[in-house]
Amino acid sequence: MSDFPEKLRLKALAEEDIYFARRDRELIRALHERKLAKHLDIEAKKKKKKAEVLEEKYAAATIEHWHELRKLGKCYRSLIDKALKLVKRKSC
Repeated sequence: MSDFPEKLRLKALAEEDIYFARRDRELIRALHERKLAKHLDIEAKKKKKKAEVLEEKYAAATIEHWHELRKLGKCYRSLIDKALKLVKRKSC
């Protein structure tokens, strides 16, 4: 009968370990999510800046080559290719 208090103590220790392990996993997950959110925000800002640059280049090409349709088409094609690269996602 003297083993019973020892078993209760071990059970309490095991429950405590399980509780803190679960809590640690939740905290680590929250840290990863926060880091990912920060990274995605930075990426979104970079993409927005690149999109603004593309818009400026589009306007400049239109003004510069409005009378030369072939050159205008080539400029538009290269800008469209850059825009498509900007919006494509990288595969994981």
